[in-house]
Amino acid sequence: MTDLNQAISLNSKNSNAYMTRGRIKFAQKDYKNALSDFMQTTALDPKNSAAYYNKGLSERYLQDYKSAIADYTMAIAIDPTDPDYFNDRGVSKKNLDDYKGAIEDYSQAITLNPKFESPYYNRGLAKNKLKDYKGAIDDFNKSIELIPANADAYYGRGDSKRYMEDFKGAIEDYTKVISLDNDIDAYNARGLCRSHLEDYLGAIIDYNKALAIDAKYANAYYNRALANGGLKNLNDALDDNNTYITLEPKDPDGYFKRANTKFELEDYKSAIDDYSATIALDSQYIDAWFNRALSKRYLNDFKGAGDDYSQAIVLDPKYEDAYNNRGIVKVHLNDTAGACADFKKALELGSKDAPDNIAKFCK
Repeated sequence: MTDLNQAISLNSKNSNAYMTRGRIKFAQKDYKNALSDFMQTTALDPKNSAAYYNKGLSERYLQDYKSAIADYTMAIAIDPTDPDYFNDRGVSKKNLDDYKGAIEDYSQAITLNPKFESPYYNRGLAKNKLKDYKGAIDDFNKSIELIPANADAYYGRGDSKRYMEDFKGAIEDYTKVISLDNDIDAYNARGLCRSHLEDYLGAIIDYNKALAIDAKYANAYYNRALANGGLKNLNDALDDNNTYITLEPKDPDGYFKRANTKFELEDYKSAIDDYSATIALDSQYIDAWFNRALSKRYLNDFKGAGDDYSQAIVLDPKYEDAYNNRGIVKVHLNDTAGACADFKKALELGSKDAPDNIAKFCK
């Protein structure tokens, strides 16, 4: 680095020195100063496609994805034959949620070099985002063919299979990831699949292994609580709910899941507190309004329950269960006309419970 600094001080127009120094700074993760050197390189040598490419890489790592795309595009305009330029432009597009544009770039990189593994893997990730799971699996298969020990590709393929509800196939892929790389996320994902197959004990074992790697891995507590709930180990589930909330105090899902556990434990008052915390964090959380109403019903707070069902209906005017349950609340409040109007609306929306309620209360 000292020699490069000296070379630049002796000749401020030495574009190669700026380029080399920029690459060293980039390797040192000094992206801001690397970017400065690459900017100087492009100013001195505007036909240098590699300088624009490296400038784009620096901007990408600084999370300035729009600028990165602009520089990759400049690099491609100068040299449209380099697959790296298209692949990395695709990554920046992906980071801006432009998955279709990313796929176009990955595909062009593959056209330029069919044995280039990275764009297959990246295209698989983008296809997962677009819910083209079969197409994603094809790309991950190709990635694995090119690099057989590619743990990331097995993980991506496992995700595709999990999204397609091929839980057994996903478990095989996550298991392969674990054999290649003792990956915490793979234990968690495999646990999710086992829970879907109602192998709750197996799921808990996987979550425990994840927590052995990192005792503050919040997702494992969240998911282990669900698995314990599946086994009706409600006190264990509650312990995990509590730990998750300690680690992620601003996640409304954490309070909602703990409220559900408390509801199953018939601690309705405390469940209401957690449903209220959920709503405070996310006022659009419709299931929290509905479940809080149900908890209030169990405590004979029919007025409060009715208000919560009404809010659920505001959020989803076609929520048949909310109409039906509000009708039951109105029966308790001696509002027969209002109850029957709700039962009829629930029936109109397809409620299977509404006919019995109409027959019972609306004579």
